[in-house]
Amino acid sequence: MQMSLKKFFIFFLPALIFGALLYYGVFWNIYIALTNYSLLHPVPEFTGLYSFMVLFNDYEFQMAFERTMLWVAVLVVLGNIMGLLIATAIFQLESPRLRNALTAFFVYPMSLSMIVVGIMWRWIFDPYKGIDVILKGLGIGSIDWLTGYNAFWSLSLVSVWVYAGFSAMLYLAAFYNVDRSIIESAMVDGADTFTIMTRIVIPNSRQGLLISTIFLALFAIQMFALPYAVLFLNPFTETMVMYVYNKFVSQYFFLASAAAIIIIVVSAFIVIPYAMYGLKKWIVRR
Repeated sequence: MQMSLKKFFIFFLPALIFGALLYYGVFWNIYIALTNYSLLHPVPEFTGLYSFMVLFNDYEFQMAFERTMLWVAVLVVLGNIMGLLIATAIFQLESPRLRNALTAFFVYPMSLSMIVVGIMWRWIFDPYKGIDVILKGLGIGSIDWLTGYNAFWSLSLVSVWVYAGFSAMLYLAAFYNVDRSIIESAMVDGADTFTIMTRIVIPNSRQGLLISTIFLALFAIQMFALPYAVLFLNPFTETMVMYVYNKFVSQYFFLASAAAIIIIVVSAFIVIPYAMYGLKKWIVRR
């Protein structure tokens, strides 16, 4: 049964409205990025690509960009590894209740607000009340978790703790889509659990890896609330989104808009190839 044009339009009207608002914001950012709009120039004047020249020569932005890309690498690599290990362990359980309980347990950190997570871990990293007290009691020297460059690595590991359960959930969904008859045939042939997982289940779950990598990369690119809640505008944990916020509140609107465009481009560079791959693999071929 074919859908009439009127029903089709009504069905997609919310998406069209949302898309129009989204692209309005994008094009408005592009317009501001091509001007000198700031506290010093309250009346915008067209300056072309000048804002991007200033942006790329800004050492603060350079460091924020490098730090964000490093955060992406840490979260993608460690998040996928931890997610795969957690999903593999849960997949081996026979009890559905236990599987569901553990899945909810590992996904739970993502359900918390990043502000809550940040405040919680700020207490955990506190040198006088947190984990350092336990380390000192065990005769291990304290670690300056939130001092200097240690702050970045500490918070990037916290982000892995937050999102590893989400990655595990994606892997589990891919595991459960593997043809059960293949697994049962391998079990009849005497294959052990390790062989079944490494030779059958994981190789046939590449969709989980792909989707997990995309989401973890986007989570890292959008990182703001976690470092802000722990250390506010700290130069050692400043990401691109924090740079945008800093320039916006300082009323350097043209720099904030230019940096926002860079974030959009980087995100699109990650998402669009996946979208095209999914369109080709799961829709066009059908």
